[in-house]
Amino acid sequence: MWRRLVVVAVLAFVAAACTERTGDTATGETATTAPSGDDSTSTTVAPTAEGFTYKIGIVGDLTTDNFWAYVGPDSDVNNGYVLGQSHPALFTVAYPNILLAPRLADTEPNQAVQEGGVWVVEQTIRQGVKWSDGEEVTANDLVFTYEVMKELDLGGRWPEYFALQVDAVEDDPATDNVDESSPAQAGISRITAPDDYTVRIEFSEQPRLAVWQFGVGLAPFMPEHFWADKVVEARASDDPGAELYALSGEGEPSAGQMIYVGREPGAFAQNTMNTNDYYAGTTYTFYVDGSFRQTNDARGFDEVYNGSGEGEITKQWTSGPYASGVRYSIYADQNAAILALRNGEIDIILTSLGLHSGLEDQINAASNLNLVENVSNEFRYLAFNMRKSPMSYQGFRKAIGCVTDKEFMQTLSQGAAIATYGLVPPDNTFWANPDVEELCIGLTSEERFNRATKLLKTDGFTWAVEPEWNPENEELEAGTGTGLTDPEGVAVPELELLAQGPDFDPLRSTYSLWIAEWASNLGIPVKANPTGLRVIVDKAFALGEAALNWDMYILGWGLRDPALPAFHESFFASYQDSAQGGFNTPGYVNDRVDELVAELLAATDVETARAAVRELDRIIVEDAPYVVLYEIPIVEAYRNTLVFPFTDTLAGLQNLNGLPADVRTAD
Repeated sequence: MWRRLVVVAVLAFVAAACTERTGDTATGETATTAPSGDDSTSTTVAPTAEGFTYKIGIVGDLTTDNFWAYVGPDSDVNNGYVLGQSHPALFTVAYPNILLAPRLADTEPNQAVQEGGVWVVEQTIRQGVKWSDGEEVTANDLVFTYEVMKELDLGGRWPEYFALQVDAVEDDPATDNVDESSPAQAGISRITAPDDYTVRIEFSEQPRLAVWQFGVGLAPFMPEHFWADKVVEARASDDPGAELYALSGEGEPSAGQMIYVGREPGAFAQNTMNTNDYYAGTTYTFYVDGSFRQTNDARGFDEVYNGSGEGEITKQWTSGPYASGVRYSIYADQNAAILALRNGEIDIILTSLGLHSGLEDQINAASNLNLVENVSNEFRYLAFNMRKSPMSYQGFRKAIGCVTDKEFMQTLSQGAAIATYGLVPPDNTFWANPDVEELCIGLTSEERFNRATKLLKTDGFTWAVEPEWNPENEELEAGTGTGLTDPEGVAVPELELLAQGPDFDPLRSTYSLWIAEWASNLGIPVKANPTGLRVIVDKAFALGEAALNWDMYILGWGLRDPALPAFHESFFASYQDSAQGGFNTPGYVNDRVDELVAELLAATDVETARAAVRELDRIIVEDAPYVVLYEIPIVEAYRNTLVFPFTDTLAGLQNLNGLPADVRTAD
């Protein structure tokens, strides 16, 4: 649930540049041709309102149709699919490049200035943006939203947007769901509207990126004229917040791509396209240098962000709406949804983790379906307990990493485990470090053996009988590689590699068996121990001296906001040592990492944060407290009568709610 909330909260309901634009139709055609995400060349055309109904299948029912509740306690993925394209924010995250760009704001984020004892941001907004009922969106809507959140003590992500933004969110080790861990910083003193088109935000201290641009800057505006009377009624109840959450959102106007119409619980939900959407007919262009342009002649803007807006075009399209509405059919499981997809009852299935791998054969066998695969915003990793020998030695950790043949495992798993090396997923191109070390990539088994042996020797490891490679059977020569001792002359005992068993996670289990086998080829006594998730968690996150009671384990992290990847602090800052209650399970200590984490968390501009993230990735991969192993692909299927502006994007089309305003039907 929480992993999906990351996407919905930051992208869907705050109008990701490629997902939340519907409305006014336009005519004409541009002459620019650019590569599309479908790996084909297409000419971008202005929207022509084809009038078709976009039919989406979702697995599971909605729990609310109230946007207040959706951002609050009802952060369910299916609520996000339906409600996510209705409420704008000052800024948005433009996919597929994952860049911060203005939405309601008419400039890039202004920097905070100090006025006496507070720090102030004044941000002007666009004029002429309207709710679907014709009322203008004004700065007062954000003030109203903030004041309701504060007065009624609304939970969920509301406090994060308004001054309690969390720096990093990871998978809760006990549940594989994300959990909040970083402390709140830099509170908002108040938000006011000097006029209808200016938002004034006062902070208790200089706001960092997560508090300003990626906090209140991404907070959804709620329509005051629709909710004000309802809030008054809720205020009179014993529990005003619960009373507000319990109301239906049917009839609420939208200032995004779609308007929520209604639902039949257990059967379907329905949206119609917003003909007042300010961004309908906008052309989006992404360039090879990473810059991004949005142009709308009818609205009179041509804006460039993150670079020059010139040179080779990587993606370009004009937003719709091309559909007249979206119908969400509800299914009990993926098998029922796949059957409906094959029978033409729906056009696409949205599910947060993608389709089960066992369904791929059904998809490939259907001539009317396309299958698309993208990497997810997460990784699986091998962790070392650096509090004790031999895991405390970098040469040992890197030797294990070197002999771990990720490309072989990718082939063995038939693509179910995508080999990766950096911490930030490589598809998150703005933040990922393209020069992160790819340890022993492309080497043969013998070359890996030789390189790993050298790493151990350089660190001071010795053997009673030095290991030799047998090229005939590609393994350790019989009788060699015995009696391994660490640089202090202490014999290396049998080491335990914890991983979930095959009944719980076949990939992690298989990886652990192969790593134990490869380690034995170096004369390292490693035994894989397939076990339950709770056993691993209890050992890896034990407090005090009990933190010494494990050697290595394999687990996974789901990463939070790809637009501001700040998870390094929770996983690797020395003060986050898990023995003291944090998430740094290896007990990793690096003063430079702590310095970079402080720079990242204090950053007030994206470039400073980006430089810190990339350097953190480089150092941590080099030090190897973790060896990142693989990513899980998101597999999706849709009818081949649909045309998307792109399909290659981090975490897939479900991450963008199926691009409802940008999808067209084939000619």
